[in-house]
Amino acid sequence: MTEALYSKIFRLLDNQQLSISGITRDLKSEGIDEHRLIMTGYLRALRDLKKLDEIEVPPSKTYKLSDNVEKEEDNIYSLMGHHLKDVPASKRIYVAIYVFSYLLERPVFRAELKSMGFHENTIMGAVQQGNPIIEVPEKDIRPFRNSITRITIPSVDPAYELKVEDDSYLQYTGVVLLPILKVFVNLEGLVPKTKQLKLTM
Repeated sequence: MTEALYSKIFRLLDNQQLSISGITRDLKSEGIDEHRLIMTGYLRALRDLKKLDEIEVPPSKTYKLSDNVEKEEDNIYSLMGHHLKDVPASKRIYVAIYVFSYLLERPVFRAELKSMGFHENTIMGAVQQGNPIIEVPEKDIRPFRNSITRITIPSVDPAYELKVEDDSYLQYTGVVLLPILKVFVNLEGLVPKTKQLKLTM
């Protein structure tokens, strides 16, 4: 199980509660196909860690986010993963690497892509020869790996960057970054309570 799985469950249970069957079904639609028994054990572990609340709804159980769980707004990876859904699937991982590498001025590690919700198979497929993603040599990423403290980056984790830039990636930058900017910047007192639908010249 990876942090990406937890991020996906977190998003699925945002403002709703679901049964094990519902969670398993929704995860499968996003490319994560785990056996029901494995998911049951994982959800109960999250319950024991106080990340989820388990609710009896006979004859089944449902789960919802615990009130004391870290808000998704505090997790840049979850936010990126959430807003990348507005990018076409064929360009999603490329836009993720483009935006994140420019935002942090370094390559993006595989663990970080997983934390955004990308499945291992998606990442490996995107790195195939002929695609615009390249794996950065270990000697060039070691200083970056050692400086990251927010999440754990495995010692053998590769990092990626784009070898060519595509103008189409730039057009999706605002789609991803502007909603995130609204989360972290206090706009109270600047946004009108009644939004104007059309400006007249």
